Amino acid sequence: MVKESGRDGSLKKKRKSATSADNETDVDIYKKSVEFEEKEALSRPNDADAQIYFNTCKEIRQLFSEISELKMKNNPDAKIKIMEKTTEVCLLLVLLKKLNRMEKVRLVFPKEQLATEKQKVDSINLQYQNLLYEANHLISEYRKCFQFKSKDEHIELVPVEEFLFEAPENLTSKFFKFDENDETMKHELRLARLEWELQQRIHLADMCKKLEEEKKKLEADIAERKSKLDKLGPLLSTVMEATKPVQEHLGLLIDKTQAEHKLASLLPNPLYLFYANIDAYRQVNDKSMNVEIVGDQDEAIQWKELEVAESAIEDEEDQHSDLDQEMETQESEEIVETKKRRHRKSVQVDPLEEKKRKLLQVHPLSIEVTVNTKDGPSIKIKFSYYVKLEIVTVASSVNIPSNITGNAAREVLSNESVLVELVEGDFGLESPNPCTPYQLKRVGLGPFQTLVPDLGYVYNWAQKVCGIDFLSKKGTKYVTKQTSDQLSQTNVELVMKTIKKRLKSRYALAKQLEDLERNVIPTLPVTIDLPRTTISTLTKWSSSTYQAFCQSKFTESLLEAEIISPNDIFYLATITRDKANLQAFVVIKNDYPSAPPIFSLCLNYNGARNSQNDDNIRDMERSINVDWNHEVSNANWLLSAQITSLCVGLDIYLETEDPGTFQQNTMYIKSSCARNRRKPFKFRNIGVGVYTQ
Repeated sequence: MVKESGRDGSLKKKRKSATSADNETDVDIYKKSVEFEEKEALSRPNDADAQIYFNTCKEIRQLFSEISELKMKNNPDAKIKIMEKTTEVCLLLVLLKKLNRMEKVRLVFPKEQLATEKQKVDSINLQYQNLLYEANHLISEYRKCFQFKSKDEHIELVPVEEFLFEAPENLTSKFFKFDENDETMKHELRLARLEWELQQRIHLADMCKKLEEEKKKLEADIAERKSKLDKLGPLLSTVMEATKPVQEHLGLLIDKTQAEHKLASLLPNPLYLFYANIDAYRQVNDKSMNVEIVGDQDEAIQWKELEVAESAIEDEEDQHSDLDQEMETQESEEIVETKKRRHRKSVQVDPLEEKKRKLLQVHPLSIEVTVNTKDGPSIKIKFSYYVKLEIVTVASSVNIPSNITGNAAREVLSNESVLVELVEGDFGLESPNPCTPYQLKRVGLGPFQTLVPDLGYVYNWAQKVCGIDFLSKKGTKYVTKQTSDQLSQTNVELVMKTIKKRLKSRYALAKQLEDLERNVIPTLPVTIDLPRTTISTLTKWSSSTYQAFCQSKFTESLLEAEIISPNDIFYLATITRDKANLQAFVVIKNDYPSAPPIFSLCLNYNGARNSQNDDNIRDMERSINVDWNHEVSNANWLLSAQITSLCVGLDIYLETEDPGTFQQNTMYIKSSCARNRRKPFKFRNIGVGVYTQ
């Protein structure tokens, strides 16, 4: 049994060895065939193989056509030929496969060569880059070594002459015979100077300690005195509280004055200058005027502290600008380790809106001036200062008396109407600061006129009473404090008197308009040379607009002469006598009564008659608008006198134009005169009064 098993094992080993030998022979044959084909592919020309390929394809196509023809004949001999042809096709296909393998070998071999060449080039590039890195590293190390500076170089030492004169002999004895070419001697001199510098600094440190001790003693003394003063404050306050009845009895009001002065110190410079001058003017010229500082005191204190802090920061930035530049250059050369910061969520704010808010920021304190008139209206004017725009704005409110109830009368005393064109051409709608349009455009805002309802009016006189005068075409900007003070003092008195005069004249005008709205012409003073009896009467008085004035046909001549402005006050009056109806546009200028009201007439009697088609209507307008004696004009009766003259003029016109219909009421010598048949519209105070041409 053992022998048999041994035989079986030997047989298995022989079989395994036989199979392994067969595999080795197969592998060798395959390698040899592949090597043979590679050599053959590299040795044979490509053009010849290509020609063989095309010829073989042609033969295969021809054999396929012959096989198809034989199959169509379907003869018994054809099958044998078909087999032969098929065999030939197979052999040709084998040839095509061989050509394909050879072509692929040709393609693989150049690729392998290219890859090997690329590897060589890459290795050379790596070596070159390594050399460049080493060279750059050596250059940077060289620069560091070359730029090295010792810390003692930054120490400012005393000059050599001063060192030799002041230092002790043990440090200076070696250097009286100093040789500049001896580097060792230079080094020893440097060490000696550093030693002397160290001794001096030790001495200064001792002095500093002594001064610090003296400083502490002084601080303790100051703290002790301060505590005494703090204890004195409550005692003084109790004394002041006890003296209040005496102050009230004597009318001193010391506490109120101190509080006002403390609040005034927080005002911006223009408003402070105005407050000082207006308060002085009030005490001397008009004690009925009231001047008050309004606003949040705590916010003003914060504003003041912020301004001081910003100015201090600007000074520090100016002082340390050079130092910051040096630090930036050092930081750029050194490696700075940055710490990771935790990003916190913050509320997103539109930067443009923030710029708008800062530009339109107003100072928390403002000045309110109340101008009073005897038994009449009072006006409260608020002056505010915009820091970034550098302008003063004005907002006003008028306290209208209870006896003024008509709409037209209250209109001339409205808040905006009283201060308009206080100075000719000054409407307060355009900023006098030439920088304002550029500032508004930068933050995306429109013209300043759109901001007037929110900010207030920017009258030129308001800037001048605050000591501000901007650069204009015919002026210069006042910048010094002395010039600003003189400018404010000069204008405060003038402006306050003008405002009071304007308020009185508007009140007088309002009282006349109050009667005119009830279709009653106010009674004129006895001293005025005008007839008191007229047949024509005022039947309607109403407010009008500039648009309605422009749309009327009989007002074209005044518009062409550019006498009328959209900022004037417009009214429409209707005067009638029987069937005759006279319409009159009344234009009242803002500086009434300096400029008298202007009348434009249209008579509806036997057609529409106005200054353009009737010379007599033109003469009537001239007698009211031009021939009036302006020197004796008064705000209390000017408008009433003109309307009375207009009623008399209508009577004269109708009585002379149609005497059969209208009975004569006025006294005149001739009904018409000269070639143009002028009518007697000029009044002569002769006897009971006569009208002449």
